[in-house]
Amino acid sequence: MNASLTASLRLRPTIEPDLPAVVEILQSTVDWYRPFTDPDDLATQHAVDLSWARENFEQREFWSATIDGEVVGVLTLQDAGDVLYLGYVYVHEDFVGNRIGRRLLDHAAAQAVARGKRGMVLISHPEATWAVKAYTKYGFECIADTDEAVRAWNDRWLATYHEQGFHLWQWSVERLASARPGEA
Repeated sequence: MNASLTASLRLRPTIEPDLPAVVEILQSTVDWYRPFTDPDDLATQHAVDLSWARENFEQREFWSATIDGEVVGVLTLQDAGDVLYLGYVYVHEDFVGNRIGRRLLDHAAAQAVARGKRGMVLISHPEATWAVKAYTKYGFECIADTDEAVRAWNDRWLATYHEQGFHLWQWSVERLASARPGEA
């Protein structure tokens, strides 16, 4: 972990000129997902382009993690009733391992609390071991591990976003109350 990078990290709402960097961040990890992600899902959810970014910028709340003005991470939030849906929690491959993902999750958790939500959810593939490790360490628990169960969650709210083989993970605001100092 590079302490100077983490110290200069800032989170801010994403602005339209950031969208090429957002695309680059998602594309930087496409090869990580290629071995186990359905090719159609890979093309529409990971190997994205600027038109995808513009369309989704209108549908989701984007947050950028920046270091010295350079966008190095992205988080998207959507209201899913009593929880926030984290569609993307991505860090550019060149900056992985600097706790940027943790800061993005901390920001999402703070947003969930501030908005009176009971928690947050996201989907992740079980073979994305780096993501599963980070999410479980943060306190997420798998609540649906079949395609049918994921799509059925919350009156089929995730049907549009579901990717084959991805599981649904949930984090509860109640975790904050029971966490020891320094944990989230």
